[in-house]
Parts: sequence; structure tokens; C-alpha cells
Amino acid sequence: MTNSRSILRGASRAVAGVVGVGVVAAVIGAAALMPLPGHSIGPAVVPVTPVPTDQQLVCPGPLLALAADSTNAGSAASFGSPSTVSGSLAASGSGAGSGTGTELGTVQESRLKSGGVGSGAPLLVTVPVADGSTTAPLVAGGQSQRATEDDIAGLATSACGVASADSWLVAGATTIGQTSLVLLTNPTQVSATVDLTVYGEAGPVESAGATGVTVPAGQQKVVPLAGIAPNVAAPVVHVRTRGGEVLASMQQSFEQGIQPRGVELSASTLGPSTEQRVPGVMVRTSKAIDAGQSDEEYDVNQPALRVLVPGAKAAHVSVSAVGESGTEAGNAYTATLKPGVVTEIPLTQLPDGDYTLTVTSDAPVVAAARTATVGSSSGTSGSSGASGSSASAAAHEDFAWFTASAPLPARFLAAVAPGAGDSVRLHLVNPSATDAAVSVTPPSGPASRIEIPAGSAVSLPAQRDGVYVVSGAAGLVASVGYAGDGVISASAVERPAPLASPITVYTR
Repeated sequence: MTNSRSILRGASRAVAGVVGVGVVAAVIGAAALMPLPGHSIGPAVVPVTPVPTDQQLVCPGPLLALAADSTNAGSAASFGSPSTVSGSLAASGSGAGSGTGTELGTVQESRLKSGGVGSGAPLLVTVPVADGSTTAPLVAGGQSQRATEDDIAGLATSACGVASADSWLVAGATTIGQTSLVLLTNPTQVSATVDLTVYGEAGPVESAGATGVTVPAGQQKVVPLAGIAPNVAAPVVHVRTRGGEVLASMQQSFEQGIQPRGVELSASTLGPSTEQRVPGVMVRTSKAIDAGQSDEEYDVNQPALRVLVPGAKAAHVSVSAVGESGTEAGNAYTATLKPGVVTEIPLTQLPDGDYTLTVTSDAPVVAAARTATVGSSSGTSGSSGASGSSASAAAHEDFAWFTASAPLPARFLAAVAPGAGDSVRLHLVNPSATDAAVSVTPPSGPASRIEIPAGSAVSLPAQRDGVYVVSGAAGLVASVGYAGDGVISASAVERPAPLASPITVYTR
């Protein structure tokens, strides 16, 4: 009997346990099916409107010569000083520079610390921006220097540009007779650490000294390209910064034997894009250059387009040239280019004239063009911004680099540097599918109305030492070209820097 009761009690407990487990499972299941109350906290959103900073441009400063000091062969020393011009225009209306006034205002100019030995230094051009401004004032500047040294001769011009954290220099060479200097100018108030990536005709160039270059605040640093990329015929330099931003420029000079054969200051070209447009490419004295070309090697005076595919995949590239008369010059080149390898595309089929080069690709590329000129005599009548010495063959030959540039806003300024060349022209390109009618106001005199048909380009004589105001120019591309007997140079017109835009800060 006792055993029977124990069995019954055990069975009852077992059943009760099973029932209990079932009840708990049912409760949990019901809780899973029922919506539970939730509570979440989103990040705090704080809109911040930065105070608009002053608009600033940097002019690269005087030409430099290496080994001018026999005790320090690697040092750079400036000689002479460039002639400069600058001007600004207050913004009005709803867009930057959309007003109708053309009276230029003054700018504030100051000197930065030069990267070389000498009295010359880069120029900082500043236009103050009032608190609460929503549109940026327009500002432009330019410089020119005529060199007649024993080993450096020619005309070098440059537009004053905006400092950047990422830029591309498509210019220079470090082969025999070629001297190329990378000029890094830091106009900011913080130090900049710069990394240089060099590509050549054989691919990327490995160099331990190309990274971690320190450019102190308010100073210029000079990096001889031969020190990081020796014996490269067609370099392209990618300049990236950490910290402050820099204006990257390339000074290139060429000396064959004891005869100087030109000098140029090249600005950075437009960043990688599937379409690059190089305005105002001047081809000069092509017959004289052809007559002097060696049969054994490619003459560096021959016009060429330098192209790099910086990505990891090959690119199918097409290059076309259109003369400013509207005459189609035809496709200069069509091919598939290897990534990471710089290609020089000869433009020897182009007769003397002014052209717009358009590069189209199925992958982003960077590009710039180079041409040269030969003077009719070996002498020179004088110099502007050069030191006292001169060579009998000074400025007899010269070369220029032409960079790709971005479409411009409806209104922009173009600076024409003083004392540069016998012929100075403002080149305007209309890449759009519709005709453009622009108003061009010179430094002195009345404005003129210029019609630019769709897909074509025009140029007009420019007054030296002044700033032009161009209106109705949305989407146009422009440059200023300088030429004379045995001298040639050019500078692209850049887009103005934007004002600071409102940002949203998410706090933790």
C-alpha cells in the first residue's frame, strides 16, 4: 500500500511538472508574439554653419636655379622676381559673381617664406569675406618672368591658384639636360605633410623620399624631381597632403649642351576624369622644329599630349583637336592605354595654330599638352624679372605646358600677367551643344560681345597687366596664352573656390 501511494505521488508530481513546463512555454511564446514596448534615443543633430573664410590665391613666386650655391649643390636659389597682377570683384545677386558690375576691387597681398635662397618669395593674394556672406567674391591673379640666365632662359607664366589637398602635375622630365622642381607652397596656418606618387613611362616609380614631406605653415618647399624619380622622360606626379593644403607647381627647364632651351611653370591639371579638355594649345614654328629634329631620337620640341590612366584597369582613349577657326583637325590618337604607365601622344600632324584638345576615355585619366617654339634670331632684346646676366642664345627656344581645366561659372575673372610675350590672347572654349554669347570686359575700354558656336573656340587679343571680367560664360573653359619670338607660355583659368557650406554634426 505504501508503494502504491508513493507511485501515485510520483506520478502526480510528474504530471504537475509537465503542466508547469507547458504553462511556462506558453507564457514565453505569448510574450514573443506580443509587441514589447520599445525605447530608442537617436543621435543629437547639431547643424553648424562655418564662418566663411577669406578667399585666397597663391602665386608660386620667382624662378629657381639648383646648385647656385657651390657649397650646397642640392639647394635652390631664386633669381630675379616675377611681375604680378591681381584683382577682385564683389559677388552680387543670387549666385557667385552673377551681378552686372565690372569695377574691380583691390586685394590684400603678402609674402610667404620661399623654398629657395634669395629675396623672392611666393605671393599670397587675399580677399576678405564678410560674416554671413553666401556668395564668394571673384578673385584672379597671375605672374610672369622672363629669364635670360646662362643656363635658364625663356618665358614662364602662371596663374595664381587655390591650395588643395589633392592635385596632379602632368609636366617635367629628369632626363639629361632636364631640370624639374616640384614647388609645394603652404598658405595655411598649419603644417602640411605631403606624399608624392610619381608615374613614368615604365610605370610607378618607387622612392622612399617621396612620402612624408613636411611643408611648414606659410612656407614653400622645393623638391627636386630627379631626387625621387631619376631619368624619367615623362613623369606625372600625384600630390596628396595631410594637414594643411598646398599649391603644387612644377618648374621645368631644359638645357642642351650649354644652350638653354626654355623654362616653364606648370600648374596642376584637372583631376582624373573620363573627359579632359585642354584649351588654347598653341602650335608655333612647326616647320622650323621639324627641320631641326634628329633622326635618331624624338625631339622634345615636338608637340605632344601626356596622358596617364591612374586606375587599375586599361582605358580606351580618343584624342581630338579642333582649331579655333572651327576647322576640325581630326582624331590625333585612338588607342588602349595601360594603367599606371604614362603615354606621350605626338601631335606632329597639327600645323601652326591654336587648338582645343579633347580627351575622352572609358576610364578616368589625367592629361596635359606640351609645345615649343624656335626664335628667328639667337639674341634677345631684354628681359622682365630676370637678373643682370644674359646669354647670347637666351630665349631663342622655349616651351609651354597646357593643362586641362574645369568648366567655369557664369561669371569669372581672367588675369593677364604684365610684361609677357609679344602676343597675348584670351582663349574661350564652348564645349556645350548650344551657342554661347559672352560679354568680355577688358582692364580698360568698353566691353565686347563674343559669339562662340557650340563645340568650338575663339580667342581675342588681350591687354597685358590687367584682369578681364567675362560674363554669360557658364560651362566655358578658358586659358591665357603668351607668345613671341622664341618665347611661349600659358596658364588655364581656374574655377573660384567655394565658400564654406553648412554641415551637420551628429553627437554621441
